[in-house]
Amino acid sequence: MPFTAHGFKRRERGGRPAFPRSATGDWATPEDLKRALDAEFHFDLDPCPLQSQEDGLLPLFSDWAQRRIFANVPYGPAIPKWLKRAHEADVAVFLLPARTDTKWFAELVIPYASEIRFIKGRLKFGGAKTGAPFPSMLVVFEKGA
Repeated sequence: MPFTAHGFKRRERGGRPAFPRSATGDWATPEDLKRALDAEFHFDLDPCPLQSQEDGLLPLFSDWAQRRIFANVPYGPAIPKWLKRAHEADVAVFLLPARTDTKWFAELVIPYASEIRFIKGRLKFGGAKTGAPFPSMLVVFEKGA
């Protein structure tokens, strides 16, 4: 599949480009959003920094107990694995695609999230010139909430 100037793969459907897909599941968190969330929640661990060579689900980041987690996880089929760890932390805030029709949203977010914040408009991830091709949400999990 060819890449466009924006780095997305495009599939053809009826001779027209279909919904764009990213060449990767990694989307760099907008710095202003991350700063605002850190000021509110005071994070002490980001288990999936964008340029890390480590898998945030592996031993380096295995202990989430009594931690305040910010996670902009790789978007794709591993999202449920990350969400299943939310209960381990005192606070876990996930930046996720707003896919309310998915099994993980119905089974792991709705029953357990303390709060869901839908982000107005489309986020501009990293150094992107345009907004993402999908809506985003913040999902907050807090012990005792």
